[in-house]
Amino acid sequence: MKAVKHSLEYHRAMDTEQVCQRIKMGDSIETPRDVDQVAYFRSRTDAAAAAEELREAGYRVTITRRGFGTLAVEAHMLSQVDQHTVDSFVEKFYALVERHNGVYDGWGGPVVLCP
Repeated sequence: MKAVKHSLEYHRAMDTEQVCQRIKMGDSIETPRDVDQVAYFRSRTDAAAAAEELREAGYRVTITRRGFGTLAVEAHMLSQVDQHTVDSFVEKFYALVERHNGVYDGWGGPVVLCP
């Protein structure tokens, strides 16, 4: 699997679009839900270091092999998905992944409908 590297600005634009789509679907964006973030690494050492730093930050983390020579670090945490919160967690996660020579893929989570 070839991970495509995008800029933080690209991710911010996609995040804004995702939050807008969630609002249109009736998502209660202030309600915490399990949010998943994914990054890819070529080096097991880099993936393990990123995973450890994420665990220390309170994430539940798994590392899996994705194709020849690519490792996926998947991190999960309860979070709201309002724009401010998303901007904050994406910026932190993106910077962490960059520090460990990885490629940030993005985030996702279930839609929680407003009552």
